[in-house]
Amino acid sequence: MYRDLDGTTYEVDLPLTSCVNAVTLREGLGLPSYIDLSHFPMKSAMIGVWAAVNAPKLHELYPNAFEKVVNKNPIPALLFGGAPVKIHCPSANAGGSLERPIKDTDFIVPKKQGIDFYKLLLKMDRAFGTQYKSFATANDRRFNAWRRGERYRLTTINDVTAEGLPKITVLDIFCDVIDLRHKVDVRDSFLRFKENLYTIGLENLIISKAQFIFDMPKEFAEELKKCGCDYRILPYPYYARDKIIVGMEEKDLKDVCAIFLDHEIGVGNERIDPQKMKRILDKDEKLALTVTLNLKNIVEKSDVLRKWMSRSEVLTVTCRVQELLKELPVVDKKWDKPWWNTAVETPVIE
Repeated sequence: MYRDLDGTTYEVDLPLTSCVNAVTLREGLGLPSYIDLSHFPMKSAMIGVWAAVNAPKLHELYPNAFEKVVNKNPIPALLFGGAPVKIHCPSANAGGSLERPIKDTDFIVPKKQGIDFYKLLLKMDRAFGTQYKSFATANDRRFNAWRRGERYRLTTINDVTAEGLPKITVLDIFCDVIDLRHKVDVRDSFLRFKENLYTIGLENLIISKAQFIFDMPKEFAEELKKCGCDYRILPYPYYARDKIIVGMEEKDLKDVCAIFLDHEIGVGNERIDPQKMKRILDKDEKLALTVTLNLKNIVEKSDVLRKWMSRSEVLTVTCRVQELLKELPVVDKKWDKPWWNTAVETPVIE
């Protein structure tokens, strides 16, 4: 599967095996039946979440894989990224107007349980089959030492080809905070992991998607227009005149729209709580500005949404976004240079 810099090779026997039923685990977790498990990352996510929740008894259920107690308490391994949108949103699954494939899974866990979850994933193949094999490369180990428990990285199988061959990717495990363009603290979500369907919750999902932002030289605006991505240019008149600000990419825009399409604004389970979002954004005006710019852009560029949704669906989404924006903080401070973290990789726009 992989040859490391020092010559170490990581191999797996073929055919790959799986001795667990992801549908059964999904039902055991109490998750909706509409969740499409045909994408390998979703199936893998179900198994990872189930194993984390059952951490106190894995050594009894799978003694050949886990020699001792993984953790005395369930590990609230929460999903963020594309997988939790499929968990919360029928429209993001097979047959839905906003369905899209996902390439991997993203986990965030409490910092104090981070190392235990990391070690759990490294032993998944022994318990559940070689399809779920993970390993730590030399680069992974250096990354983990550098981050000192703030974040972990390993290499894992994220898909199986039609020929039965594994594809691998790097998996990041975040601890306490999603630290990308902005910091999104999700520690409160660990207390409600079942209520939030083993995800960071609707409000944090929206924020984690809408925190995406970067800038480009102004001359790239024409290039964005040529590839049909000019809808991503965020209107913000106070920024440097020789730059443009670019917001959410298509996959995140579709995910955010799915959340608004399938959930009303209000208080209660499976509703988008405006006061909860306001409390989060009130603590960080830079994050609040990025999130509100991206949300406003959904309303202002709503014609783009017709590529995926019907007219009535677009109206539902934009009305709910507008309803939410009325409750979110208005940021008066004006920045003419980046107010976000620039020390992260900027994607290439294709």
